[in-house]
Amino acid sequence: MTRHSFLSGRFGRRTLLAGLTALLPLAAIPAAAQDMDELTMRLEWTAFVAHLPLHLAVEKGWFEDAGLDVDIEDGNGSTTTVSLVGTGQFDLGHAALSSAAVGNAAGLDVVALASYMAKSPLGIIYSKDSGIETLEDLKGKTVIYTPGSFETPFIEPFFKMNGIDPSEIDLVGVEASAKISSYATGNADAFITTVPGDMPHVEEQRESDYFLFADHGLNLPAFGIIANTESLDEKGDAIKRFTSVVSAAWEYILDGHEQEAAEAVMKQRPDAPTSVERLVAEFQLNKPYYAGGGAFPGTMSADEWGTVLEEMKAADIITAGTDPADYISTDYNDADYGRGIVSK
Repeated sequence: MTRHSFLSGRFGRRTLLAGLTALLPLAAIPAAAQDMDELTMRLEWTAFVAHLPLHLAVEKGWFEDAGLDVDIEDGNGSTTTVSLVGTGQFDLGHAALSSAAVGNAAGLDVVALASYMAKSPLGIIYSKDSGIETLEDLKGKTVIYTPGSFETPFIEPFFKMNGIDPSEIDLVGVEASAKISSYATGNADAFITTVPGDMPHVEEQRESDYFLFADHGLNLPAFGIIANTESLDEKGDAIKRFTSVVSAAWEYILDGHEQEAAEAVMKQRPDAPTSVERLVAEFQLNKPYYAGGGAFPGTMSADEWGTVLEEMKAADIITAGTDPADYISTDYNDADYGRGIVSK
């Protein structure tokens, strides 16, 4: 694979024209003067809290105002989404950026454009009546997870970096839809998941507590927008408009519009196994993870990525280089343009 560099003026296979387009101020190009640009996007799952800005932007007409015709397709796991985007079957994806980094290191043509969580919510929920108090206590316990989901590549490295032999834990793979019910009915002592989304639902049935990977040495890049690098060559301006609008939509939601966003999700996905009430509750639990110290949502730090990539390499999660310029681009998230669309 040809490696792709996107920072510090190094554009890899990207053309000079595409690179200059990404750096142009989008506000200088009125949406009304543009033809509608088509983009395809694959999600990592069906409707859940991380998709609030995407469906809200559709309902509010913000994508249309930005001259975009976006086809958004539900998915069945971050790993699959990364593969589909990385092989050019979709222009964009919404997925765990940790999975995107793994795919990138393995040779897929995928790069991260925006990260929406300051701290990874990945962790282990466990029963308080199981005798578990520390990670060491997971030895000999049954811990369920979802094969093919974004947590899978990180489970064994996480335990190893904490001095635990994964073979001493009974790791059992189940479908994502069966996780909570399997745990709640006592078929497992613990399960690996995004903690704030599932904790309130299991506590109603089984008194629980949790460990976060981030609190035990592995703060993985969480959910955000990824792009196929060939699509960036061909549709860089449209992708920049898209990312900027989604980021501004997050800013709008975080400013107290979560109810409106949840209602938009259910209008877009009326058959989704969730509800407005559940989405709002999940948002409140996830909100601290989205806090970014006042920065425009989606903003990424090359220094922070460098640190986590080094951690991932030390844990043998990736074996390629750890230069953030090979994994992320900060050129496709324009606060002024996104806010201009959302504030109309």
